[in-house]
Amino acid sequence: MKISSRIVTIERTPIFYGKESISSIDRVVNALKPSGTYILVDRNTREYCLPLLLEKSVALVQAQIIETGDGETAKSLENAERLWNELLASGADRSGLIINLGGGVVTDLGGFVAAGFNRGINYINIPTSLIGQSDAAIGGKTAVNLGRIKNQVGFFHPAKAIFIYPGFLKSLPEQHLRSGLAEIIKSTLISDAAKWRRLLKYPLRMLLDLPVDSKLWQNLIFNAVNFKNKVVTHDFRERKHRKILNFGHTIGHALEAYAHSGAVKPLIHGDAVAIGMICASYLSHRKTGLELNDLESITRYLVDGFPSFPIETLSLPAVMELMKHDKKKSNGHIRFTLLSKPGHPLINMPCEPEEILEALEYYNTILNGSTTFSA
Repeated sequence: MKISSRIVTIERTPIFYGKESISSIDRVVNALKPSGTYILVDRNTREYCLPLLLEKSVALVQAQIIETGDGETAKSLENAERLWNELLASGADRSGLIINLGGGVVTDLGGFVAAGFNRGINYINIPTSLIGQSDAAIGGKTAVNLGRIKNQVGFFHPAKAIFIYPGFLKSLPEQHLRSGLAEIIKSTLISDAAKWRRLLKYPLRMLLDLPVDSKLWQNLIFNAVNFKNKVVTHDFRERKHRKILNFGHTIGHALEAYAHSGAVKPLIHGDAVAIGMICASYLSHRKTGLELNDLESITRYLVDGFPSFPIETLSLPAVMELMKHDKKKSNGHIRFTLLSKPGHPLINMPCEPEEILEALEYYNTILNGSTTFSA
């Protein structure tokens, strides 16, 4: 498959992809004619990614650098307010431009800050993590967390451009590459049965042993980007079709939020989504006709590839409480994206609390070494 340097546009947002992608950034920035340019980074991207960006760009050499904290705790209203005040103190106005250089936290937060400042200023996303490049930085959804509840406050505010440079992935630790692969697996499962069957031939350990600039890796990333482009272009404001992207996220977000409360060991986003996909696949088998052999293959692939995270009985009520605040809840029901078969997602499927608890117990049972997949 030939990989293009530019894919399509989402809500007038051009996406540039490939090893030459950031060579186009000056043209885009100069066309916007910003009154001031601000680059949002975290500690890691300031050290590992910013020097390369500034080496490639003349237009950004004079940009003001703004740093945020690391991890999900940075996605808060308090931190957004701090950044708004920093922009205000620097003289930023409605013609300003924010460049978000970082993973999903930086692009979510930076997009949110851009959407709220002066009722909306321009921003560009340059995702540096696999989650950011394959999913989080694409689509114009910006958000911060509200307490322990993920992405509860946000805007639909499309970026002026997105630059996906695979070279940034070379500096990522393995756990963050694995986390990003969860989103690629999700995209494959909900989009294309044939691609899912091909992916099954490459266990995660095999993928992680390959260089990120290999043809296989680049095809996986490109396919995820292209698929999300099509979904978002069809339904930018998530009225209906875009909800298919929530597969694995209802339970995944609740587990991730619970883990970040300090009650249990930390759980990164992709690892949580992997658990969520196992549980959603179980619910799909119970409710929407997913065949047992598909449930088995999905479960085995994810359990073998991602760290185990036993869900203790005492944590289940707290996890269920977090799910009650999920944005996909409607008319008192927690609604899921499920599968009738790989490549055929179904949205807005209501699940009762006892069914969700049964799915979580299924995950625990698999971790305990059961070889029985009957459900």
